[in-house]
Amino acid sequence: MTAVATRRVASLALLAVTLVAPPVRALDAEVTSDTAAQFYDVRSPTGETVLTRRRLVTTLGVGAYGLVEAPPGDVKAPELSFRARLRYDADYGASAAEGAPTVSQGLGLVPGFSRGPVDLMYGYLEGRRLLGGWLGFKLGRQYVTDVLGWWSFDGGEASLTLPFYFKAEAYGGLEERGGMPLSTPRFERDGIWRGSRAGYDGLLYPAFQPATIAPAFGVALESAGVTWIHGRLTYRRVYNTGASNVSEYASGLYTPAVYDGSRISSERLGYAVDATWGGVGGARAGVVYDLYQAEVSSVYANLDAYLGQKTTLSADYDYYVPTFDADSIWSVFAAEPTNDVGLRANVNLTDELSIAGGGSVRVYGVQTGPFDPGVGARYAPSPNYSAASSYFPTNGHPFDEGANVSARWRTGETLLTVRGAGNFGDEGDRVGGDAAAERVFETRYVVHGRAGVWEWQDKLRPDRDATSFGYVAGVGYRFAPRSQGSVEWEHNMNGLVGQRFRLMFLLSMAVSK
Repeated sequence: MTAVATRRVASLALLAVTLVAPPVRALDAEVTSDTAAQFYDVRSPTGETVLTRRRLVTTLGVGAYGLVEAPPGDVKAPELSFRARLRYDADYGASAAEGAPTVSQGLGLVPGFSRGPVDLMYGYLEGRRLLGGWLGFKLGRQYVTDVLGWWSFDGGEASLTLPFYFKAEAYGGLEERGGMPLSTPRFERDGIWRGSRAGYDGLLYPAFQPATIAPAFGVALESAGVTWIHGRLTYRRVYNTGASNVSEYASGLYTPAVYDGSRISSERLGYAVDATWGGVGGARAGVVYDLYQAEVSSVYANLDAYLGQKTTLSADYDYYVPTFDADSIWSVFAAEPTNDVGLRANVNLTDELSIAGGGSVRVYGVQTGPFDPGVGARYAPSPNYSAASSYFPTNGHPFDEGANVSARWRTGETLLTVRGAGNFGDEGDRVGGDAAAERVFETRYVVHGRAGVWEWQDKLRPDRDATSFGYVAGVGYRFAPRSQGSVEWEHNMNGLVGQRFRLMFLLSMAVSK
């Protein structure tokens, strides 16, 4: 075909596309990026370099909004959007031997470590207000944030807004786990050392469990449409699949025992409610019940009182019992709770100056009574136990105390902050403070710094007592309202580790169209 004929065919094709193509819609797109580079060494008290770190953490986010046509200004119109964020978390200072099993049979190996892991933080297609405002959905990798904590999975979620101010939600898929493609172990239950065992000998680190898929599902019922109060009841179950090494340590004589089959990883039920009463105050509360451990694992409550327009007084309570993946050996041990009680206050003295402070007490739960199999049947006492022998001697309820105070002054493009805090307990104390300042010149040039002095006392090891001084100095440049680059120098010193230095480069960028 000649060049002239080719041009004629292309022109006709372009004309046909122009005639049949749908009208172009207004599409909002956004690209964001955050990058942080760190250079530092971790040294022992004798001066030897223990870790060499050359870290680079960068994220790339994309968003596309308005994928379906909607009347301008109609807040009830259907909406379709796409969001994704990718993270690269590399450490070029680490040795290659730390991330790969070799003929050295694990010498220097850190199972699960990678010098340059890439994970997809989230990436999902979301629809809102479909079918007359009743239906919503998400499809892809997504976060769930509620009273059960932060959680991530690959799958789908559908929500139905019902009459009488209720919204029903159901979701299912695979829990995001370390060792799987583009994944991180951040959202797994604690207690299991898990990842890819590709290239590992069966006798090498049997406690490092192989990563396999983890089917999961959940349901929730929450209030909708009421602005002054919101409640959410939620249930979630996650399964473990595949092989699990029962032998935690290699004997050198026998192949580690392996359990294989589908089983529960975690199963929890939670409810949270929060309410606000105009200029009077607000309240939040929540409770989580672990169905596998058969106990309440978390209770929290918070009350805020607005004393006028410039003062807020708050009271907090937090009850927490550690729970673990059902495959973890820690699930068979008794875990005692902690109870945190705190009071906080914030006062805006002027439009520029505010002061905040508070105090807290942490009370530790301990076993102080005889064993009762009717209360905790899964815990067994020592064979030598007898009620008369006081196997569980009482020591009361130990507690730690803490307090903090801070002040913040902002005028124009200048920000000054001062902070002091102290924590005190039977095992040790820590007290200190720091001051920070930031100034923006001509809306683009940023200068900031921080200096602080902290002292800690280890009452179990008095030789570890020390006073530490550190400072940070940095400069930056703002390319645009949401784009900035900066460099920071950090220097810390104390009698235990001597001098420590860190150099950081940070870059944040956002482009919208």
